[in-house]
Amino acid sequence: MPQYLADIKEKEFFIQDDEARHLILVARHKEGDKITVFDGKGRQYTAQIERVQKNFVRGVLLDVCPVRKSALSLELCFAPTSRNTLEDVLDKCTQLGVDSFLPIRTARSEYDLFKKWDNKADRWRQIILSACKQCDRADVPVLKAPTDFVAAAQRGVPSLLAYEAEEARTLAWGLEKLGSPSFLRIYIGPAGGWADEEVVMAVQYGVLPVTLGPHILRAETACIAAAAKLL
Repeated sequence: MPQYLADIKEKEFFIQDDEARHLILVARHKEGDKITVFDGKGRQYTAQIERVQKNFVRGVLLDVCPVRKSALSLELCFAPTSRNTLEDVLDKCTQLGVDSFLPIRTARSEYDLFKKWDNKADRWRQIILSACKQCDRADVPVLKAPTDFVAAAQRGVPSLLAYEAEEARTLAWGLEKLGSPSFLRIYIGPAGGWADEEVVMAVQYGVLPVTLGPHILRAETACIAAAAKLL
């Protein structure tokens, strides 16, 4: 059953604007229909529509849906290589369970996301939301404003760095070394890989370089592979 993002108040739900228009005009739901609603923060319910207006839907909550959640909260810090690959990463990694995305600019970044951020951020958040609805996910990942890799690495949170030159230390090794944290950052570099000085700097701040496997992956593939392996 398709699910819809709703404002949930006690035993009622409210859906407005684009989401309401989609529910009414595209899905053609009407008063009395049963649907699934979620609040984007981890709660999901079966519900019944009681009132339909042009840009507004109201109804009652029926039952709480069981929600599955990974024990690890993962933040994906990655250097986008193009608009298309960025959107693929947001879509696929939302489906896999990533909790937040932090685009980063590195020494070898080729795609200047910073210049297009204000114009594209709403579209990218919509891609994340659509992925949540498609995969029946009750919480919506956070898309953070982009920042420089150096600034991000200095924040002192448990972090791993996918490094193409690392051969022995795996993701599992990194998690164990960090004490199996409940929150983790994974850094994925650009198409040209990490600069040597970036890896040295990251290690100085406690970021652990690890391997994703025996092959060198495309940047977007590395994002998806890391999320799949960790979650």
